[in-house]
This record gives sequence, structure tokens and C-alpha cells, in this order.
Amino acid sequence: MIYASTSSMTDVLGLTPAAEVDKTEGNMTVLSLDSGQPYWLALTCVDESGQEDLMNPTIIGPVVPTGGLNDNTAPPKMENVAAIDTPDDDGGRITVSWDINPADDCTFYAVFIRLSSGNFDGEMIPSASVVNSEYSQAKIIDDCSETSTTITSIDGVALQDGQAYYVGVVAYDDWLNVNLEDVDLLRVTPLRNTAGSGTTPDRVGTVNAFDHPDDDGTAIDVIWSISDADDFSHYIVWAADQPISDLSVAWAAFGDDEGKCACLKINKQWIDEDYNPIELSISTALYGGDSIIDSTPQIIKPDVELFVVVTVHDLAGNVYLTDLPQASVTPINNLQDVTAPAPLDTLELYDRPNDDGSALLLDFKLSEESDVASYEVYAATWSFDAVGMGSTGPATPVAVLSRLPDLPLTIEIVAGDTPVIAGQEIWAVVVVRDTAGNAQEINLASASAQSVDDGVDDLGGYLSEIEDVVLSWNSEKNILVEWSHSDDSSVRGYRVYISNSDFSSNAEADFVAEVKASNSFLITPNNYDPLVNTSAWYIAVTPFDDFFEREEVDAMMLDTFGKDTSNSDGGEEATNENEFSSLLTTPNLLAAGLLVIALLLLVAIVRSRGGQRSRNQTLELQEATWGIQNDNWDDVGVPAPPPMASKAVPALDSNQGKNIYAAAQPLVNQDPYGRPEYQPAQPVMQPAQNNALLNDLAGSSSPQLPQASIDTSFLDDLL
Repeated sequence: MIYASTSSMTDVLGLTPAAEVDKTEGNMTVLSLDSGQPYWLALTCVDESGQEDLMNPTIIGPVVPTGGLNDNTAPPKMENVAAIDTPDDDGGRITVSWDINPADDCTFYAVFIRLSSGNFDGEMIPSASVVNSEYSQAKIIDDCSETSTTITSIDGVALQDGQAYYVGVVAYDDWLNVNLEDVDLLRVTPLRNTAGSGTTPDRVGTVNAFDHPDDDGTAIDVIWSISDADDFSHYIVWAADQPISDLSVAWAAFGDDEGKCACLKINKQWIDEDYNPIELSISTALYGGDSIIDSTPQIIKPDVELFVVVTVHDLAGNVYLTDLPQASVTPINNLQDVTAPAPLDTLELYDRPNDDGSALLLDFKLSEESDVASYEVYAATWSFDAVGMGSTGPATPVAVLSRLPDLPLTIEIVAGDTPVIAGQEIWAVVVVRDTAGNAQEINLASASAQSVDDGVDDLGGYLSEIEDVVLSWNSEKNILVEWSHSDDSSVRGYRVYISNSDFSSNAEADFVAEVKASNSFLITPNNYDPLVNTSAWYIAVTPFDDFFEREEVDAMMLDTFGKDTSNSDGGEEATNENEFSSLLTTPNLLAAGLLVIALLLLVAIVRSRGGQRSRNQTLELQEATWGIQNDNWDDVGVPAPPPMASKAVPALDSNQGKNIYAAAQPLVNQDPYGRPEYQPAQPVMQPAQNNALLNDLAGSSSPQLPQASIDTSFLDDLL
């Protein structure tokens, strides 16, 4: 068996195998793990009877799945490293802090620690080497955005109050390149800061126990909720054939001596990063005796009821031993089990509130049978009390739930892939199946109900939008998504969606992952195969509670790698860009173009009309006053008409000309009012000369006009 964990481990209790390799397949296999995430691998051998040593596996790690080329360059030295005694605690803890390492390929931090030699070496040892055997790797922090951690042990041994230690922090990249020769070490001493016995970690919230499947009744499965104690040390699982909700006497008698308590100690506070309940199997329990202290450890026996409790211990040894949550279970020999679990007596089927009438909710009390493996839910649009082939009910279930299901169950599709619609009556039954496959499929209790359309489209619309979503490229090929935690206490986690086009509903995008505790997620080609850095991506984060998920989202855009490395301004610029680009549609562009053309035509018409009006006014004024044409109005000249044949005009001699002007002079100078005549300013004219006419007039061969009296009446018109 091969086990994989994202945290350091010393055993594989509670872990699920990542791969199983048959001995005939050789000694090599390939695991599919998330890129850029440090892992620890554990290997165990399983014999033909299925036994394996879960407490002593072979551990390898950390290892980091990665790609690309190794740059052979370690991340830079850590800056501003500080180490102090953890304040307000019961002792045995130190807190180490540092600045975020600026390396783009930083993958995890490691804290190295050693005992002080006894001689005072100073509060700080700069640029020291941690490659020798004096130093131990006390803790690994697999998130390079973290800036502090708490150290509680060295090589599995708890830190001692009053003992001085030297600690240092180094950074590894995804090829495990690291500089261990230049590390600043700081001196720190853990102390107890509280008086009295100190604080005691809370009891576990819930404990459940089931028969272990596919065995001969010699093991049981125990499931419990995790502790959130910040000074957690370990859990202890107890089992006995008598109630043990009070262990104070047993603890005083033999404590956690495995040879006497038949108990199991586990030092993992949680198994996975989603903080799911811990589940593991135990095979020993206390049997016999008038009291718990008289009992003896034995292999679990079939058909004998057992009682199970789990205690939580902190680093100082504090623990609650009374009023412990208790579960009961009866181990069953599944190899000979032919008895079906009793059917459920009552079911509750009711309308889902505040929705569009597309679903019903089913709730029921869990079976008290110890060997329950699953619950099968059948639903249809007709009444029935039996299921399976040849029965009055459906042949296949609409849902198969685990032995510890999350209830109520939402039913949206019934038999025949028929959707639930408002006003349609639906019937449902539940079949209990045990680990041997036994189940009662007839004479089942049923429930019916009709859904109601409440006029609500977004069922999770009452959940607030997730704020401060920040996107950035990580290691050139991954996308780091970060956001602020929701202030709503009913929110149970977040879901991440992605698409290569903008979307406003999570139904329009691809679901990537569900995150329950963290406020960041790394999208990689391993968990989203279409991811490439040559395309822009739209990403949204939605909250969900125990019932619904917010569907309406405001997706953020991350541009291609190298063009826009992040949207750390909170996405406002990306949103503005999206709003502007949404206006650049084909109809809008055509309308804008037509408007520009219309404006240009209007300007041209106005300018043309203004020039023509000015030209016409000037021409009319000159023609009315002088009868003169302006030859310079147009750039393109008009060809002159051909000269017309003219008759010879008789020439006048000089005496005749003088007489004409002499006769006209009195008329010109006449002033009937006895005052000077007003003479307006006249434009200076340059009359055109016709040289051919002048030559004809001046010719000596022109015939002489006869002497005659001159008519001067034309001068009146001229004046």
C-alpha cells in the first residue's frame, strides 16, 4: 500500500491508500498528485490475510510533483525571522515568524531547531549552517504565503520549559533547491505563562462506531469530529464492553498504558486539510470485570456490544475524563451474516423553502444497526412500497448515501429522470443495506409531498458575495486564487469556478474545487486540464451553507501570462475594462460610424452654403452698381468667347473730341443748390483694354466721319 499526505506523519492511521500495487506488478508505480504541493509518502506491506503494520510504515518526503526545468537556484535567504515564547499558554511552545520569501517558485518553508549547547552563544547566530546532525527539521509549512508557525516538539519529543533552543527558517523551491549554509539562528526559551492547571481542550463533538465491513467480527470503525485546540497533543480511542463515559478511575489506575487500557493513541489532529472527521479501525477492547479497572485487553469479539469514547489531550497533559460522548456498536461476522437490517419506520418529505419549486427535502432517523453500509433513496411520481425489478416501485435509486449521511437530502430528479416540478406529488422510500449486502426491499415506509414555487431563482441569493478576490499566475502555469473569508457564520465553505469567457452564473462555468477552511486555492493543470497560460480566464468564488450555494457571481478576469500578472487592485480595473468592452458591439460601432459621417456631411454643407452666400452678395452688389463682372471668383477659368467681327469705327480728330468734353463740362459742374456736391468714394477700376480695337481706331486708313452736332443727353444718364 502507498499512502500520501500533505502533512508530516509517523504512521498511516486514518489515511486512505493512494495506490495499491500487487507484488506481481514490480516495484514502481505512478501517483497522480497536485503539482507544487509537498507530499509525504508512506509504504506498507499487506499479507495474504490483509494484515499490515499501520504504525510503522516507511516514510518518504517531502516530495513535490513539478514540471519544467530545474533552475538549480535556491530561494533567497529568509528576512526578519523572529522567535518568541508563545504568550498566555501552558508552556512547551514557541512561535516563529518571518517575512514572505520573494521567490516565485517558493514551495514550502522548513523550521530547523537544536538544543542550546549550555554555553551562551548569544541571542542570534548569523549565517550559520544547519546541515549537521545537531539540527532537526521541526516543522514544514506548505504554504509560502504563511508568515508564522508554532513549534511544540523536536524529533517527536515535547519542548521543555526553561530549555533554550536555536531556531532558523529556510525556503525550498519546487525542485527542493535550498540554501542551508546561510541561516540566521535565534535563541528562544519556552515558558509556562499561566497559573494553576491551565486550560483543558474541549471534548470531541461527536463519536460514532460501526461494524468493520467484510471481516469476521473482530474489528470496528470509529469516527469522531476533530479538536480545534491550539495546543493539541493527541487523541486516545477507548473501547470496552461496559459504559465508559467516565474514565477518571481508569486513568488513575493505568493511564494510557497500551498493555492495560487496550486503547489507541493517534497524534494527528486532523487527517486532511478540509478538516473532515477522523475515521479509523480498532481491533482490541476491554472485556470482563466488575468495573473498568478489572477489565482485560482482548481481541474484539463478534456479537458483543461495545462502548466507545475518544479523549483529547494537550501538550501539558490536560484532558477531560468525565461526561464523554459515547457510541455503541456490535461487531458482526460479515462472512456469515444473512440478516437484513430493519427498515426505517418514518420518513419526512417536505418542500424546499424559498425556491422555484424544483426540489423536495428528505429527512429520516438513522438506523441503529451496527453494520449499516449505505442508505438507498428511491423516488417516483406514483405511490409504491417496494423497490427492485418486478416490484411496484423504481428499480434504481435516485441517491445512495453513506452510513453517516448529510441530511436533509435534496431530491431534484426522480425515477425515469423526471424532474421535480411545482405541484407534482412525489413519493419516496429509503432502503437500509448492510456491509454484507443484505437489505429489505418490500413493505417499506413511504412519504409523499408536493413542491411549491416561491418565485425565487437564486436559492443562495441570501448569501453575501465573496469580496477581495485576487487572481495571479503562479509558476507561469498555475493560477492562485485568493479571497476574504465571509463574515456569515452559516457559510460552510467556498466553491471555485472557471471559464474562458465571462459568466454571471456558476451554471455557465466549470466547477474546479470546494474549499472549506482556507481562503485561497491553486488551480493547476492537474485539477483543471484545459488550463493554459496563453488564454485569459474568468474565475469566481461562491459561498455555500448547509443548504444552498450562491449562484449569481461576478467573475474576475485574469489576462494571459506576461500581459497582466495579477488583479491585485481588487478587480476594479478588470471590471471597468469588461464594462467598456461590452459596449464595443457591432451595432454600437455601426451607429457610431453613421453618426460621424452625418456630422461630417453637416459641416461640409454649412461651409459650402456660407461661401456661396458671400460670393453671391458681392457679385450682385458689383453688377447692380457698376455692371462689372468679377473674373476671380472661380479657381477654374472659363474660356473667353471668340472675338466678334467688328465694323470700322470712324476716327475723331482732336478738335472734335475737345468740343465734346467742353460741351459736357458745364453740365457736370452745375450745382443747383449753390453748394459743393457730395462725392462718395469710388473704387478704382482697371478697365480691360482691347488692343485690336485701339489699333483699328488709331489706323490712318479709317474713313473720316462727317461733321455733325453732338448729342450730349447721355451725360444725364451717366450722372
